[in-house]
Amino acid sequence: MKTERKFVGSIAVIQLTGKLNFEVTADLRDTLRETISQKPSKIVINLSGLNHIDSSGMGLLIATRNTGDKNEISLALCEAPSVIKKALSQTNLLSYFNIFETESEALAS
Repeated sequence: MKTERKFVGSIAVIQLTGKLNFEVTADLRDTLRETISQKPSKIVINLSGLNHIDSSGMGLLIATRNTGDKNEISLALCEAPSVIKKALSQTNLLSYFNIFETESEALAS
């Protein structure tokens, strides 16, 4: 999986590409912890490049939201491909996350 991070003002945007599975969650967890330690006002995770997510990946997204909540940092997901939306739906997580159609909408939320 490829991860790119940028800041748009005080908002951290993380672009994910490839597969979000148990093999890569440790690296992404480190990136997310580092991002949270920088105290952004919000973290936007752009899922447009993902083609697979497993339970480890979903668990990491849940943990990120929980950690963000504790640190008063909101989490938004955006541009989720249909296969990712389906996986989130099957696990009843669609309503747990703020999911936006576009990165612009997530940034403005």
